[in-house]
Amino acid sequence: MKVKKAPVTFQVRGTGPPANRTFAIGYEDHTLGNALRHVLIQNAKVGFAGYSVPHPSEPVVHIRVQTNEPETTAISALQEACETLSKQCEMVLEKLEGRLPEVKQDKVDLDAKLEQMIQDEDEDAADYDEEMEE
Repeated sequence: MKVKKAPVTFQVRGTGPPANRTFAIGYEDHTLGNALRHVLIQNAKVGFAGYSVPHPSEPVVHIRVQTNEPETTAISALQEACETLSKQCEMVLEKLEGRLPEVKQDKVDLDAKLEQMIQDEDEDAADYDEEMEE
């Protein structure tokens, strides 16, 4: 099954103070949205964090971040949450790989497949740009 094309890969939405923003992240769903929301609400600088998936057939998640402190931007809070979540995932993966060596091979295979998908997407974008120029 081919995944429907996301309307955006990444987009920052919102006006006004930089402490309040909504982020649209393409090719993601409840899995990332809920995990990031959970990490964000653990941050004392974040006053509100929520997410939504506008439509199940559209591969995009919206993450809303509002910080308590004007000097802490929503972008920096999201970036920090992404780094924290990445570190947590790496720790879990390391523990799994220590107990189950086949998990390591699965990760190598998955990384190779992801790299190929990124290359295919870049080629599709280049083809689209060429078509638009004609």
